This record gives sequence, C-alpha cells and structure tokens, in this order.
Amino acid sequence: MKKLKSLMAISFVVLSLGGFAADKVYEATAEAKGYNEEGVPIVLTVKAIKKDGKVVVTDIVAKHQETDKVGGAAIEQLIEEVKTKQNYNKLDSVAGATSTSAGFRRAIRNAVKDIEKQN
Repeated sequence: MKKLKSLMAISFVVLSLGGFAADKVYEATAEAKGYNEEGVPIVLTVKAIKKDGKVVVTDIVAKHQETDKVGGAAIEQLIEEVKTKQNYNKLDSVAGATSTSAGFRRAIRNAVKDIEKQN
C-alpha cells in the first residue's frame, strides 16, 4: 500500500509538471543601414516567444559599426526600450542618432515580421 501511494504521488507530480513546458523560443536575424562611413548595416538577432498571439521579445543582440558614443549608445537604449516596453512598432528616434534609430527600427520590424511567420 505504501508503494502504491508513493507511485501515485510521483505520477501526480510528473503529470502536474507537464503544464509548465517552456515556451518555444523563435529567432530571426535582420539588417538595415544605419549611419557609418563604410555603409555597414546594423544586424539584429532577435529572440522571442509568442504569447496570446503576440510576439514578446526576450533578447536582442546587435552587431554594428556605428560610433560607440552616439550610434552604439542609441542602439543600446533602443534595445532596452524594446525589451522593457515591448513596443517595437513605435520606437522614437534617439536624439543625435536619427539614421541609426531608423536603421534599428527597420531591422527590428523585419525580425519581428519573420518571427510572426514562424511556426
């Protein structure tokens, strides 16, 4: 009887944990021209989950050759804004980094569109 109760308890725990499966993580990479003399694009690798039909960005990694003090700082600010506010469709430009901001917005939108299409 003791073994049966133990087996039932273990079965209950295993079955209960089944509802806590991790969300599927989607990933997309997109690029867009920012502002630098060489014309090297801003490349964003975006990771996200889908929750209630909406893309929720969990991580963004940016590769770029924008200036560290202006463009690089703007990219970091935009990454934080997307992750905290989840507002990737209506990002404002960062003062002094208009072209970098525009490139970031194009890249993030394209990455999110790609993730929306993924199954």
